[in-house]
Amino acid sequence: MNLSQLYYFRKLAELQHYTKAAKELFITQPTLSGSISSLEQELGVSLFQKAGRNVELTKYGAEFLKYVNASLEQLDKGIAIMKGYSGEGDGGVIDLGCIITLQTEFLPRLLNGYSSVNERKTEFNINQKPSQELLCGIVEGKHDVAFCAFDALYSDKLHQIPVAEQHLVVAMSPSSPLASKPYLTPGDLKGESLITYREEVPLGKSVKNLLDSFDIDDVRYVYEDESILAGFAANGSDLALMLDTFFPHTMEDIVVKPLYNNELEKRRYCHTIYLVYCDKNYRPYCVEHFIEYVRGHQLDRSASPSIFID
Repeated sequence: MNLSQLYYFRKLAELQHYTKAAKELFITQPTLSGSISSLEQELGVSLFQKAGRNVELTKYGAEFLKYVNASLEQLDKGIAIMKGYSGEGDGGVIDLGCIITLQTEFLPRLLNGYSSVNERKTEFNINQKPSQELLCGIVEGKHDVAFCAFDALYSDKLHQIPVAEQHLVVAMSPSSPLASKPYLTPGDLKGESLITYREEVPLGKSVKNLLDSFDIDDVRYVYEDESILAGFAANGSDLALMLDTFFPHTMEDIVVKPLYNNELEKRRYCHTIYLVYCDKNYRPYCVEHFIEYVRGHQLDRSASPSIFID
């Protein structure tokens, strides 16, 4: 038994006429007759019986048709889904990982721009996770691409394209002595108690390298993201060194100051976000097409006045 026999059987059951069925199947009538005969011999029952010039299903054929229809329906659905993933269908499906701070502005703008120039209707399954989980997910093939921070531990496994920059800021309580200053420099942070990201995450490593370069050592590298950093800064005496995302701007009773390298140049420190993918993983056309689009719109760090910490 093979798939062709099942498709032939379904078509003959639909039209109940060998000549008409053979014509729609683009095969000869003897080929169709031989295929149905072989199927009946394998099953050990007659599937059709004569009805004048036509044929009709026997009770065995009618019952078998239920199983054939259910099986071929699932198979056709699976084929359509696979073609969709490949981009041969309506445009493909891309499993995209993304950190939460890119989902309010950057990602919608990028995907809208891509859809405006993409002739095919590509769909995106967006998964929100921290950078470390996304990097592992790319290696394991759980995501096709991801927008996140990059960790040098993956340099030999993953490729990255710079796509966006996020500035470092210092958040604090309105009662802080530094709250009245228009901006801060690394010199302002000396002697202050700081909180920032965990050293285990890529951003935490980069922030620690920056603070170490200025001999700033009263720092606790203990928190995961801007939401909790902003919360502790607003309700305590610590200063929070973190990225300028939407989290602190949703809170009341918090002061957020830009961090410049010095009073003369006033260059801001920033963190790089990348599109990350793995060359070892299979990528259908739709994924390759999206990567090339992002590559054509990548961040030109050489033209930026910012100081990149990673």
